[in-house]
Amino acid sequence: MMPPATCGESRIALAKSRGRVLIVDDEALVCWSLATGLRQAGFVSDTASTAAEALILARVTPHPDAVLLDARLADCNPSDLLRQLRVIAPDCRFLVMTTERQAVPPMPCDALMVRKPFDLPDVIRQVGAELQRPTG
Repeated sequence: MMPPATCGESRIALAKSRGRVLIVDDEALVCWSLATGLRQAGFVSDTASTAAEALILARVTPHPDAVLLDARLADCNPSDLLRQLRVIAPDCRFLVMTTERQAVPPMPCDALMVRKPFDLPDVIRQVGAELQRPTG
């Protein structure tokens, strides 16, 4: 029996991509729009609607290069989730999405804030800029 024609394509796509981005938001439309825009810009993107899903997807290798995280997930404290993700993917960049009036729990100083509603091309540029910024 022959393997499906798509077997191995995800690894090839990742090798040719600008990086792997994990989007964590409980709003399906937000996840869809970010994932679609990032894929069109050459990134590999995965989506999670809960902290548990995000942790599972983050453990997949290669680990995410960037995480776009909603600051108001119903099932977790976002700063706790960021700490857990940092253990899994120490070199990962974090972009935390928040609304203008939303109180945000303290985040790591290297987390970039992204305001909702956002302009999709701006978010894509921010992700690209974060991934090009030297680590350390």
